[in-house]
Amino acid sequence: MLTRDRPALADRAIRCFAAQTHPARELVIVSQGDADYRARLRTSLSEHGVRDAVLVTADPELRLGELRNLSLDAASGELVCVWDDDDLSHPDRLSAQVAALRTAGCHTLFLSEHLQHSEADRALHWIDWRRPPAAEYPLLPSTMITTRDPEFRYPEHGPYRHLGEDWALLIALHRRVPVHHLSGQPQLYVYTFHGRNVFPAGHHDRLRIRSRPRGDLLADEPRIRSAVATLGLRPPVTVAGADGVAFTIGGGG
Repeated sequence: MLTRDRPALADRAIRCFAAQTHPARELVIVSQGDADYRARLRTSLSEHGVRDAVLVTADPELRLGELRNLSLDAASGELVCVWDDDDLSHPDRLSAQVAALRTAGCHTLFLSEHLQHSEADRALHWIDWRRPPAAEYPLLPSTMITTRDPEFRYPEHGPYRHLGEDWALLIALHRRVPVHHLSGQPQLYVYTFHGRNVFPAGHHDRLRIRSRPRGDLLADEPRIRSAVATLGLRPPVTVAGADGVAFTIGGGG
């Protein structure tokens, strides 16, 4: 988990980690924040009961590729999983992804379906990367879980050392090792837009073209409502498909 001066979001991500049902886990936090911010992170870890944690202090000038490599170097587990500080993970995320990776017998796994939430308009979409337009890699990079392997690193030089560092790594993985794309479990991950993201609003808006249609959302309404409640999304939440609003959670919906 990389973080810098976003205490409320980081606390939420730590809460999601603490709630994971997978028993053997360690949270590696790479912080570019100051001493006060690191103290707030330690408080969050303590309040949420996360005892297996490593807090790494990073130079504020380092770029994303270098920061992500620091996290890889600090991790001690057989597997490593991206844990973005501004997204939400269902309590079953790690257990489901580990089980799917083991079953598939692969080196790396990504989610090809996930939920997307915008704080600006309170909209929730079910994104399916296999829907048109065609994507060479139908997945969300931040959902990666992979075998800890010194052969694979994020770029620290060149045009992708900051933005696109995750795509550079996933391309290398797809070319050289077995990679599995897990579908059918969008509730495991909520990709969020809050206004301070690395990518602007336009990037997040464009993902909505891959939204599942309204009928699919209505058919899976109980699971979506359960995920929203479990993850603690603040109501009202407007659940919308590619062809319009399906239903609203909270606020009289």
